[in-house]
This record gives sequence, C-alpha cells and structure tokens, in this order.
Amino acid sequence: MIDRLDMLTAMGETTLETYLGKVVLDGEEFTIPVVAGSAFREIIIGLPWLRSRRLVVDMPAGVLTLERS
Repeated sequence: MIDRLDMLTAMGETTLETYLGKVVLDGEEFTIPVVAGSAFREIIIGLPWLRSRRLVVDMPAGVLTLERS
C-alpha cells in the first residue's frame, strides 16, 4: 500500500487504499495507481496513465481500444 485516502463517495464516507499495480496492454507494461476499498466491489484502476493514451470504448461492439496520443 502506498497511501490511504478518506473520501466521500456516492455510498458515503470511506477510506480508500492506493497501491501500485502492473498492467500489460498490447505487450507494453505500465505501473499504475490502483484504488481499493471496502466500498468497492471491484478494484478500480487509477486513471492518471490515460493522460498519455486515448481509451475508446464501443460497448455495442464489445471493443475496448487503447491508442497512443
């Protein structure tokens, strides 16, 4: 764990824990912040890494595309 944050979410106040995680996209490995907490049913991957990428989600087609900016 790298940090703890007290946050107000739609479900009320909670403490979130931030970890460093690794994700591999198109053969390239990234270290990204990952947020977790008891208020979430799933791990939420932080979004700062998207500042250098373009994420396109096409739900009807079931396609997720990550492009270089």
